[in-house]
Amino acid sequence: MLAHWRNESGQLRVWRLGRRRLAWRPRFPQPALQGADGGPFEIIALAILLVVTIGYLLDWLAALLATAVVWPYRAMSGRWPVVAYPLPSHLGEDGQSRTRLHRHRVKDRQAALALTRQWARDIEQLGRPQGPREGAALHQ
Repeated sequence: MLAHWRNESGQLRVWRLGRRRLAWRPRFPQPALQGADGGPFEIIALAILLVVTIGYLLDWLAALLATAVVWPYRAMSGRWPVVAYPLPSHLGEDGQSRTRLHRHRVKDRQAALALTRQWARDIEQLGRPQGPREGAALHQ
């Protein structure tokens, strides 16, 4: 689910929130290859980029294989992590590129859906998720 919030200066902030489905989410490394002018350096840089890309794809493959084990465990145990984090936005970035990931572990799927809806309302009203309300079924 995506939630949108516009701050006082009119900048738009988009948050992704919901149950965590993958065991983890791989991140592609950001190489600094600006100013390449050709020649042997560019061939070496492309080879390094190819190795990094293959490593990234292997990381995704491992995450998907681990998810095949983690998702059934979460469904049977009833322990679901609920996450919310801001997405980078080209429509308006407020300079907080590394805002903290909000994460809570809840007891069942219904509690995860309720917390997701609560956080969506919080983001639309306040700009960020608040802690879970009283009576929420959380694991500590």
